[in-house]
Amino acid sequence: MRIGADLSAIQAIKSGVDWYTHHVIRNMMNMLGDGEELFLFSNRETGFEEEAGRRPDVTVVRSGFRFQEPWRQFILPAMLRKYRIDVCFFTNFVSALASPCPTVITIHDLSFRLFPKTHSLRNVVWARSLVPMSTRRSVRLIADSNNTKLDLIRVMGVPDDKVEVIHLGASPEFSPEPGPDDGKVLEYFGILRPYVLFVGTLEPRKNINLLIKGFDKVAATRPDIHLVLAGRRGWMAQAIFDELERRDLLGRVHITGYVPDEFLPPLYRQAEALVYPSLYEGFGLPPLEAMASGTPVVVSRNSSLPEVVGDAGLYINALSVDDVAEAIERILGDAGLAQSLRDKGLARARQFKWENVAGKTLALLREVANENR
Repeated sequence: MRIGADLSAIQAIKSGVDWYTHHVIRNMMNMLGDGEELFLFSNRETGFEEEAGRRPDVTVVRSGFRFQEPWRQFILPAMLRKYRIDVCFFTNFVSALASPCPTVITIHDLSFRLFPKTHSLRNVVWARSLVPMSTRRSVRLIADSNNTKLDLIRVMGVPDDKVEVIHLGASPEFSPEPGPDDGKVLEYFGILRPYVLFVGTLEPRKNINLLIKGFDKVAATRPDIHLVLAGRRGWMAQAIFDELERRDLLGRVHITGYVPDEFLPPLYRQAEALVYPSLYEGFGLPPLEAMASGTPVVVSRNSSLPEVVGDAGLYINALSVDDVAEAIERILGDAGLAQSLRDKGLARARQFKWENVAGKTLALLREVANENR
């Protein structure tokens, strides 16, 4: 069986979809059975070239065409035909519409339909044009959460039996065990403890201005507390900096920019709490990674977040500044509560593993390939 995967989502600076693609493919490579081959297609470097060079059952196929969507729609189908691929896996919402083989796509969320104002016009046009056609032409869809599956059924009319829910995982690097360089990571970013943490792209959907307003209320009575916003600048990020300036918080709020892979676990485990007031998530990796790091979490009571966090976190109304402030105060002021959240979070996080994600994904690809032979 020849399994293809579109790896064009992987970029040098990784975000959620990039990490999803990386972890699923990395684990899937180690699960291939006799007679199975994995072909990794991309228009850029994938990060798997060296390992593929050592294995007869994994092949990286690259073409240097610069533009991702034209490459996927016009060049990739010919490559799938050339290598006689039996089924192709697309990790980032959109498939090759002219694929000669059955396709399986992961749909991470429907924010482009439900919260279009939190996206650039370019992204909304791209998604609204290609995602519906891709979902219709693909044999099966993968959703990161039951919430996303329900959105697909409700908003896009996708049949229930076409969607498989496969929750995401937490990497073993996220652990409560202190590392020898944890303190140096804080020094590198100029971060002072104690601090509460946000991790993610700085963009409107993450609702960071609400977090800043809630933190401002806490900071008024706690002169030692800091806020760390860890993530690259996204679309309309300037509004965040404007809010900090208006509130004179630039000295208490640290914006790290993109955080290298090896620096993220120390940021999580040294934080007093992760606060994640997102307006909508298809899954929500940062809360899971924080729980795996032994860090209490505060999340919005919406979309997929209760599905991920369960009873292991505190919940807030994503429109309430007071909720944010009160949740932070509860964790900072109650050591027993904080420890209880750490313990529950660690137990919860153990239920989500990337090897399980890869195993279920590979099983689905095998099923689709066998059904369509």
